[in-house]
Amino acid sequence: MIKFKRISRVIIDLSLFTLSLIVSYRLRLEHNISAETQGWFWSSQFPFVLPIVLSLRLFFLFVFQIYSRMWRYTELSEILELTKPIFCSSLILALPRILGFNAYNQIFAIPVSVIIIDSSLSLIFLSCARLLRKWQITRRTLKKRQKENIHRAKKRTLLIGAGQAAQELVRKIIQHPELDIEIICALDDDEKKQNVKISAEVRVIGHIRNLNKAVEDYNIDQIIIAIPSLPPNQIREIIELCQSTKLETKIIPGVDQLAEGKVTIEKIRKISLEDLLGREPVDLSIPEVAAFINNKTILITGAGGSIGSELTKQLVINFSPKKIYILGRGENSIFQLSQELSRMTSIPFTPIICDIRNYKFLYEHIASTSPDLIFHAAAHKHVPLMEDHPMEAFENNAIGTKNLAEIAGLLNIETFVNISTDKAVNPINILGNTKRLAELIVNTYAKKFPKTKYISVRFGNVIGSRGSVIPIWEDQLKNNLPITVTDKNAYRFFMTIPESAQLVIKAGAVGKTSEIMVLDMGSEVNIDSLAKDFLKLSGYDSKQVKIKYTGLRAGEKLKEELVGYYEGTNTTKHKKILVIESKDFSTSSVMDTLEELQQLSTKSDKNIFRNKLFNETKKLNEAERSIPLRV
Repeated sequence: MIKFKRISRVIIDLSLFTLSLIVSYRLRLEHNISAETQGWFWSSQFPFVLPIVLSLRLFFLFVFQIYSRMWRYTELSEILELTKPIFCSSLILALPRILGFNAYNQIFAIPVSVIIIDSSLSLIFLSCARLLRKWQITRRTLKKRQKENIHRAKKRTLLIGAGQAAQELVRKIIQHPELDIEIICALDDDEKKQNVKISAEVRVIGHIRNLNKAVEDYNIDQIIIAIPSLPPNQIREIIELCQSTKLETKIIPGVDQLAEGKVTIEKIRKISLEDLLGREPVDLSIPEVAAFINNKTILITGAGGSIGSELTKQLVINFSPKKIYILGRGENSIFQLSQELSRMTSIPFTPIICDIRNYKFLYEHIASTSPDLIFHAAAHKHVPLMEDHPMEAFENNAIGTKNLAEIAGLLNIETFVNISTDKAVNPINILGNTKRLAELIVNTYAKKFPKTKYISVRFGNVIGSRGSVIPIWEDQLKNNLPITVTDKNAYRFFMTIPESAQLVIKAGAVGKTSEIMVLDMGSEVNIDSLAKDFLKLSGYDSKQVKIKYTGLRAGEKLKEELVGYYEGTNTTKHKKILVIESKDFSTSSVMDTLEELQQLSTKSDKNIFRNKLFNETKKLNEAERSIPLRV
């Protein structure tokens, strides 16, 4: 069957090439050509060159594997591929004329004008044949789907937006009548689009501010926001307007989250808190970032975690690294990430199960893989849990970082990027103190190994990550429990998981050794307000689901900070990134403190260790405060 289909395609193409050549001679010979000359062309040259033309055209169609493509899936890229065999065969056909042979008395010298016309018509005819087949199959499939789903109830849907994304979405929904979506109308603030049809049955009926009236007039059941390029502050305004209608609202994500910028039905999702945060997409298109990542071997620690896994995905989606090693202690999360990467990329990757506290194994893995870059995302990050396990937090966050930083220097790794946290600023908890020590350790090794670039990247809470408030609230809501908020006056910095990963990549590319790069987290978000927004998006209010105020937990602050009292910052030329200026502090004091704490962690109780950790970290911060900024 497959062989027959291929033969039939070849026959169709040969017929179209023949038709094209006939039309080309017709057009060429109808002006200022004597009857005798026309007779020679038709009776002598045409019969001679026809099999040559057909053979050359067909030969190059096979050379460029045109018949390996299915006509039903023809897109612009397939049409452009047709130009290659047609151009190559036309070039050979034009050789006699290029070499100077006369078209009027040499039977093998085809007139150049005939070749040009024939090439153009061949491309048009072959493209039309493929597009016609695609249209035929699509129409047949659509009719079949419509027949199967004729009695299926559909939600009358209003689109907000009438741009390219909205038009693409309408086309795809029409192609899938099995979905429960029927697009009724659209709203857009562009005056040029008013009363314009974006498909045969969908018209722009007014401005977005008229949403409530449109919902009532057209008996709308749901709303889809289809403007992926809209600035975040305007998205929030539209979301709040949609919430006033009490209807289910969905959204097409921003362009930074669309694979290859394409809208797919699968990408339509419910409004999330990330949409309400109003975070602008990160521009990764600067040359420094591409040069930093492309063709490099990269090792990511803590790759199974929220940040590590997203970092890995962003690297393979936006860049072309040579190879990626995903290192983690938990086998399940590394296995899961491996499965995802297998589906989404052809870039080679290798999973590594290793504890960063084990210096020997860690050294062997890094020495054998020879990475150019190391992104260090492995850390214990849960504040209350670490308050009860100070030695474990120290061993993982401080000693683990020391192991990696030292090995990176010994092996002359090109760049080491340490992912830090706002908890490291003026720390009052175990997590913050151990992560502040990690920053100081990284800067210490930056002085010891100048061939390696050492950078720390500091940012706040990542919404939707493991241990963040969103999964906790979702679980509480699912189990009919009140959602918990620590304090009405608690504020936190938030960014999305993709944004945090993108900014880590960008900061690593543009930063200089010893620098602590601080990501611009925007305005602080009140947790109580965030909880109320969460309830609204879930279809509830604070009367239906209670908010329970639990009080601050051990180690928590009312407000977080991004820069310590002992630090100074400068802006960079890159939006969303600040840099903390490095100081010429004593590296020996950092290493002495680390050694003392490490010895203490093996033999003292946790309260003694906790107090020592806090005191020593404070001393190092105070010592840094007294050092003038390096000019």
